[in-house]
Amino acid sequence: MKFTRRIKWTIGLVTTAVALALLVMRPEVVQVDLTRVEPGPLSVTIDEDGMTRIRRHAEIAAPVTGRLLATSLRAGDTVRRGQVVARLAPAPLDERTRGQAEAALAAAGSLKSQAEARVRQAEVILAEARRERVRADRLGAAGALSSSAVQAAEAQEKLRERELDAARSALDAAIQGERQAKGALLGAASSGTSGVVDVRAPIGGRVLRVAEEHERVVLAGTPLMEVGVPGDLEIVVDVLSSDAARIRPGGRMIVRIPQGQEFEAIVTRIEPAAFTKVSPLGVEEQRVNVIASPASLPEGLGDRFRVAVSIVLWSAESVLTIPSTSLVPGDEAWAVYRVENGRAVLRMVTLGQHGARSVEVVRGLERGDAVIRHPDERIREGTRVAER
Repeated sequence: MKFTRRIKWTIGLVTTAVALALLVMRPEVVQVDLTRVEPGPLSVTIDEDGMTRIRRHAEIAAPVTGRLLATSLRAGDTVRRGQVVARLAPAPLDERTRGQAEAALAAAGSLKSQAEARVRQAEVILAEARRERVRADRLGAAGALSSSAVQAAEAQEKLRERELDAARSALDAAIQGERQAKGALLGAASSGTSGVVDVRAPIGGRVLRVAEEHERVVLAGTPLMEVGVPGDLEIVVDVLSSDAARIRPGGRMIVRIPQGQEFEAIVTRIEPAAFTKVSPLGVEEQRVNVIASPASLPEGLGDRFRVAVSIVLWSAESVLTIPSTSLVPGDEAWAVYRVENGRAVLRMVTLGQHGARSVEVVRGLERGDAVIRHPDERIREGTRVAER
C-alpha cells in the first residue's frame, strides 16, 4: 500500500515538473498595438510659430525737435488720412538742425520716388497676372488645365491686386511724409516759441500704438504713434534657412489660432536675407522670414497676434502610410515588424515622403498588412505577439 502511494506521489511530481518545464519553455506572447497599412492623405509640412502683421501701416515720428503737446488719441481710435494726430512746438533752428531738416526733406522725396516706382512695378505685375488668369480660364474650360491650376491663377491675381493696393498705400504715406518734412522745415524756420507744427496721419485707419501720450520734449525722429489699416493682415513666420530653401511663393500655409479655428494662407514671398536668432536651447540659428497672405480672416484677429503655422511642401490624397513610430533601423534601411500568423516578422521597407507623424511606404508592404505600432526591445524576429 505504501509502495503504491509512493508511485502515485512520484508520478504526480514528474507530471508537475513536466508541466512547469513546458510552461517555462513556452515563448512569451507579447501584447502589442497594431495598425493596418491603408491608403490615406499625407502632407509634408514645416511647422513653426508665427505672428500676424498689419500690411498697411505707418509709424508716425516727430518731424522736428521740440515740445510735444499732449494728445487725446489712444490705441484703437480711428483716424482719417491727413488728420492731425500730434502737435509740436519746435525748437528754434540752429545751423546743424536746419541741415538735418533739409536732409530729412530730401530723404522723404527719395522715399516718394521709390514708392512711385513700386506702384508702377506692381501695376505691370498685376497686368501679367490678369493675362495669366484669362489664359488659365480658357485652358481650364477646354479641359487642358486642372481646376487647381486655374484656382492658383485666380489666387495669384488677387494677391497681385492686394500688392498693388499696398504699394499705393505706401506711396500715399511717402507723399504725406514729404509734405510733413517740408512743412516741418518751413514751420520751424519761421517759428519762434509760438509756432506749432501739425503732425498728420499719412494713411487712414486705426491707432495701433501710442508711444508718447504726455507732453514732453522729443527729438526729431522720435516715434509718436503707429497707424494701420485693420483687417489687412499678413502672416510672418521665421524658419530655418535650410527650410526656407524648400519653400516657394504660391505654396499653401495652414494657420491655427491657439484654442481657435484654422484658416489657409498663400506664401507671397521669402525674404532674401537671413538673420541670427538664439533658440530656446541657446543655439544660434540662421532664420528667414516667410510672408503669407490669408485668403480669409476669423473675427478678433489683430496685429502681432501669435499663431501656429504649417507650411505645406508636399501633399497627396491617397498614399500607403504607416506611423513613423513603427519604424526600426535595419541593416541598410528602415524596417518594420509585420505580424504573420501571430509572430513578428522583420520586413525592410522603402520610404517616400515623411510627414509629421506618418511616412509613405513605397515598397515592402501591401495594403491591409498589420504592423506593430510601437515595437520595443521585447520584439524580435519570430516573437509571438497578440493585439492588445
